[in-house]
Amino acid sequence: MTVRVKFRSEGIPGRYIWCPPADVARAFTGSAHMCAGIYGIGSGVGDIVDGECIIDFAEFTQLAATAVHGFSASDQGILRSLTLGFIPTSLVLIERSGHPAPMMPGPDQERAWTALRDQHAQVMPV
Repeated sequence: MTVRVKFRSEGIPGRYIWCPPADVARAFTGSAHMCAGIYGIGSGVGDIVDGECIIDFAEFTQLAATAVHGFSASDQGILRSLTLGFIPTSLVLIERSGHPAPMMPGPDQERAWTALRDQHAQVMPV
């Protein structure tokens, strides 16, 4: 039996924006906390409790924006690689929650992140 974690936006009870398997949920929340630690800011991603994880999108959107900027500004290949999966997954969650996406560093970056976001959205069950 597959156990799933339901992600939802703080303040919107009952509306789930992603229902991944538990191991995927743990990997994503770990990535969010890793990125938050790198940039010294909050993640906005709560603990997984009773199969549910609540996201504070004010904090989470700031983390995504900071990660996008950090990705663009960094010449460290490993750091970029570690954040490459987190950013488009975050953009899907931000979009599904009805919050505005963070500003991108330019049109080329916006096209690239949009394409990756769309690819991720196709495999992120609600």
